[in-house]
Amino acid sequence: MARILVIGAGVSGCAAAYTLASGGVDVILIEKTGRIGGHVRTYGCKAVEKCQNCGVCLTAGLWDKVTSHPCIKIMTGSDILDVRGKPGNFCVSIVNVNDQSKQQLEGIDAILVSTGFDDHPDVFPAHLHINSTKGLMTGTALEELMLDRTRTSLFKKEPKSIAFVQCLGSRDKNEGGLYCSRVCCSYSTRAAKMIRSYYPECKIVFFYMELQNVESGDFYAGLRDLGVEFIKCRPSEITGEFDIVVLSDGIHAGADNDRIAEVCRLSIDKDGFLQSVDEDSGIYVCGCARTPMKIDEAYTDAVAVAGKIIVRHEVTNQ
Repeated sequence: MARILVIGAGVSGCAAAYTLASGGVDVILIEKTGRIGGHVRTYGCKAVEKCQNCGVCLTAGLWDKVTSHPCIKIMTGSDILDVRGKPGNFCVSIVNVNDQSKQQLEGIDAILVSTGFDDHPDVFPAHLHINSTKGLMTGTALEELMLDRTRTSLFKKEPKSIAFVQCLGSRDKNEGGLYCSRVCCSYSTRAAKMIRSYYPECKIVFFYMELQNVESGDFYAGLRDLGVEFIKCRPSEITGEFDIVVLSDGIHAGADNDRIAEVCRLSIDKDGFLQSVDEDSGIYVCGCARTPMKIDEAYTDAVAVAGKIIVRHEVTNQ
């Protein structure tokens, strides 16, 4: 039976691990933090009267499936130190991040890197002058509020006005990258729909450079019909005109990607994301470790790469 090491236990790592294990593969799943699930565990469902297809529902039951599967061994609080050997017989050094104890994993057939992404650094953009931080939050913080919302309230105090400032840390080389994170328009506009359902009289305004497709059809026309305003510009100053200002932060390459690339024999693209050098290397990358993806895209990508690993090892073992 093939033995696969999956590095990173966010949505893509867990989806891959479960797919591999369901295909009859022994999986070792390592995660640097103290629990599996990654960023998605802090995201809230954005359903209003019906599902908004935000992707959070895809993870329903996934963590339990992974933790209870007999073919998956989970090692939280663990990080990778070194990789030696070749496909079919990798030797991997693992360190416990808490007590610094080390462990060798022998006889690994293939390695899947699914280390995900980092949030935007907890600093404000250099181009944006902020007079007051009162009512200011990131999109990540808004996600956590949506996770904890009740049937009757989202914010502690009912807001009269909310502004969304898009593309925090994106489209700017000095603030993280020239690329589009692809997720900001999706989660922020769905959040706006949900906010409108809680606070019908609240003024909601988006300040944007460009808008990405969220769903088929004229998605944004539906938001305009709900009274949401869209202003194409890049704000240079926040003055306190709005009760709440959401800085829509996106996906950024992991700060540890240089080290992971060196250890795992991967390359790094121009935006700092990880790329497989060669499929024959036996070391793969999936999910947001290799490019910005929405939840459903990261999940699907992980399943596809896991399937590819299963097929390749079936060929190898014949």
